[in-house]
Amino acid sequence: MKLKTIPQTKTKHKKQNSQSNKHNQQNRLPNFLRDKRGISPVVGVLMLLAITVIMAGYLGSEVLSYEFEKPAPPVSMSARYEKADVGTTSYGVVRLEHIGGASLDVSNLKILAGSTEVNLSNLKKESIGIGESVAIANIGSSQVAVLEYPVSKSSKKPAGNLIVQGESLEITVIDVSHNQILYKATVRNY
Repeated sequence: MKLKTIPQTKTKHKKQNSQSNKHNQQNRLPNFLRDKRGISPVVGVLMLLAITVIMAGYLGSEVLSYEFEKPAPPVSMSARYEKADVGTTSYGVVRLEHIGGASLDVSNLKILAGSTEVNLSNLKKESIGIGESVAIANIGSSQVAVLEYPVSKSSKKPAGNLIVQGESLEITVIDVSHNQILYKATVRNY
């Protein structure tokens, strides 16, 4: 079996290349220290990673420190236009009926008839439970109030129709303690 011999010219060439590479690396080191052109891409990637971690930490702390509010209790209501007899005269009122869900605490309610806030001071009840109704009525001087239902029980009486015939009115019930709309409906006087 014959062994191949490697010509010496090739090995000499490799030795010369390795020596010149060492020489070039030694020359580059002082140039690198004097070079003001840029930073290694690795340092840039590390800086971006650090910024990402800091931002994620900040956003995480903001989200986790947020206090979630409990939602308003679920409520089912209905609103319809009805005639209320006051002596010999009938006036149109909106009957707002509680038909399901948690009882409504009157002190936490705000009712809007269109854009007008409804006066709740005439209501003697502290809460409105399932099956109970209230009347939203025009009590004169462009004032709208919630009255006991049926209106004949109420100490305050309507002074005019709440909705003109052929027109409609949007009724909104808001839970002030949770700042949420509980019920919204458009009632029409046919």
